[in-house]
Order: sequence, then C-alpha cells, then structure tokens
Amino acid sequence: MVIGAGTVLDPETARAVILAGANYVVSPGLNVDTIKLCNRYRVPMLPGVMSPTEAITALEAGCDIIKVFPGNVVGPGAISSFKGPLPQGDFMPSGGVDVDNVDKWLKAGACAVGTGSSLTKGAKTGDFAAVTAKAREFVEAVAAARK
Repeated sequence: MVIGAGTVLDPETARAVILAGANYVVSPGLNVDTIKLCNRYRVPMLPGVMSPTEAITALEAGCDIIKVFPGNVVGPGAISSFKGPLPQGDFMPSGGVDVDNVDKWLKAGACAVGTGSSLTKGAKTGDFAAVTAKAREFVEAVAAARK
C-alpha cells in the first residue's frame, strides 16, 4: 500500500506527514520550500499549478508529477495545453475528476488522475460499500480509457 498526504500547504506540515509515513505529498498550490523539503527526504511532491510559469517552477524545483488544480476550472484541455510547451512534464489533474470524465483527462495526456469527493462520497454517511463500488467503477473507467 502506498499512502500519501494531501492538502499540504507548507514545509513544516510536509515534514510532519513524511515522518508519519507518507510516501508522497500533494498540495493545492506551489511552494518551492515544500518541494525542497520533500526532495531532501526523497519523497515525491505533487504541487498544484494553474499556469505555465508555475509548472516551469515546479519542474525546475525537481517535481516529477505536477498536479493541475482545480481541474474542474481548467478542464481536460489544460493537459494538452501544458504539454505543448512542456512535453517533458507529467501532469495529473485533481478536482472535478470523476468516472464520467476520467477518460477525457487520460486521453488529453494526463499521466494519472487524482480524485476525492467523487470517490469517497459514501463514506460521509458510513456507506463504505458505495466507496468500494465507486473505486471499482474508477478502475474500470481508467482501464477502458487506456486501451
């Protein structure tokens, strides 16, 4: 099992989650000091970006995967737009990714996708079987999109 920590906003929190066992760190924004700390511990850091300037900064700071966030604001076309001038970048959308659009993100060039509320909605009411069912739907949708 690979466990990551999300919504990490600063290097202090990044260090705390790494020491607690996080295998990767995800943030809604770009913080170069957080990236440097994660690099020091050799833990992948996926910063959220919305502009080419932020994406370039993330690449130059050593990020292997860049989170396009919020995905529902920019849409799947953002992936191909980023990859045009930055073909060396690997981009992962998060925010607004669901079973119905995961294929569009992957076909646009996303290396992976991040999802939250559309996957875990059932957990809010204690319906963990719904979470399992939705996870299966995601796995099937991703497999179909990658064929």
